[in-house]
Amino acid sequence: MKSLYKDLFNEITLPNGVVLNDRLGVAPMTTYSGNEDGTVSDEELSYYNRRAGLGSLYVTACIAVSENGIAFPNQFIGFDDSALPRLKQLAKEMKSKGSKAILQMQHGGRQSKPELIKANETVAPSAVPGEAGKPTPRELTEAEIYAIIEDFGETTKRAIEAGFDGVEIHGANTYLLQQFVSSVTNQRQDQWGGTLVNRMRFPLAVMKKVQDIVAKYADEQFIVGYRLSPEENNEKTTGYTIEETKILVEELIDRGIHYIHVSLFEFKKTPKGAEQGDSIIRILADQIKGRVPFVAVGSVKTPEDALLAMAEGADIVVMGRQALIDPEWTEKIKQGKEQEINPVIKQNMVGTLDIPQNMWHLITSYGMVTVSDN
Repeated sequence: MKSLYKDLFNEITLPNGVVLNDRLGVAPMTTYSGNEDGTVSDEELSYYNRRAGLGSLYVTACIAVSENGIAFPNQFIGFDDSALPRLKQLAKEMKSKGSKAILQMQHGGRQSKPELIKANETVAPSAVPGEAGKPTPRELTEAEIYAIIEDFGETTKRAIEAGFDGVEIHGANTYLLQQFVSSVTNQRQDQWGGTLVNRMRFPLAVMKKVQDIVAKYADEQFIVGYRLSPEENNEKTTGYTIEETKILVEELIDRGIHYIHVSLFEFKKTPKGAEQGDSIIRILADQIKGRVPFVAVGSVKTPEDALLAMAEGADIVVMGRQALIDPEWTEKIKQGKEQEINPVIKQNMVGTLDIPQNMWHLITSYGMVTVSDN
């Protein structure tokens, strides 16, 4: 391995004492490929096993914690004990090469799919009309809010029983936790809405429930992370800004989160409306000040990209699309063969990457990865 890349393989210690062997990982990516009953499929087991050597922090696609929170066709579920046997196999495959297996937990809220939900409806903090063609969600009752908090706890318990090394609370990408933080989608007048303090109450209550379950059923080595979107990317509304996110970050750190994961499409991105100045990663890194590891994602394709993201302030760099394209990315760097890293999926590679068929059809139709003849 070239000495240039040695910093990618430095150890890092989480606040609970867990040591990660490198600064790399796999970002959560929805597979659309679970079994019809919400359990993990054989295709998914092969997919996760193939990418087990990419980095120490290995995060699953999001698992639905509630029946009324299913957001994707063939999403795997965490709200029923029937899911446990296959979750145990998933954890085993992810840990097969030494990675820490992290189960990402999510409720879709207004982004859920009513046709996948028994009640044929979506729920959200408030009954704010959605985009054209999407149903207006029903406002959650306070009892339902508490029930969903309990669901996050129950899924955490199943993650522990399944042998995962930790969980990641999904507070990003316009799903339910972010919907509560946003003044656009949260227009409640009770303790769960209004001021930023009230709008943060739900995600912080979820985090507290998760921590309580971990304290009861796991040891101190069990990891609890939080993923957030740093600002609202809605062109029609202002939404929350990175300044409000900094306040949420402080609350997460004060309450004992083990890492913070920022969701971005581009690691160099600056805040909305700012053409120049510090990147979002730099702004949040300066806020965090090394108190907890800061995880970043966003168009990391080469080891040079990973180093640049770390130079911006990320402690750990996780890969999404590149993990699909080249599951041997990290091994090639270790062997000094970084010039062999594939930037695109070549035609002769199609069918050789253990990507589930449903996932393959979606990522190619949406142009998430490039297939090249060369």
